[in-house]
Amino acid sequence: MLCVLLTLGGCGGGDGGAGDTSGGSAASCGGSDDQGQGIPAALIGDWSGGSSDGFKSSVYSFREDGSFSQDIRGVRITGRFAVSGNQLTMYPDGGAPLTFQWGIGQGGYLYLDGESYVPFR
Repeated sequence: MLCVLLTLGGCGGGDGGAGDTSGGSAASCGGSDDQGQGIPAALIGDWSGGSSDGFKSSVYSFREDGSFSQDIRGVRITGRFAVSGNQLTMYPDGGAPLTFQWGIGQGGYLYLDGESYVPFR
């Protein structure tokens, strides 16, 4: 759990790069039949970044079915996520929910509370 909290350092900031998140309606989180409805297509994929010094760098993977994983320094965290407008809430398995601002900014970067992430392959 500590790893997830470290990745979200830089909360509340932002460099103005968070762009349009239109299409970000509420998404389900859990085992409902409408699982994955309303998840913005721009968010789906693998994203690397979160720190210019590499210490907090991580890879987030957001899937169409509403699941996510985070890999940070050899630790993998998995769970579910939901999107409502520019709010993204992650529900890590066995952990407390984490909510932050998200957006796709200039250059196609993903911004999570002002931290930038680039598409990762």
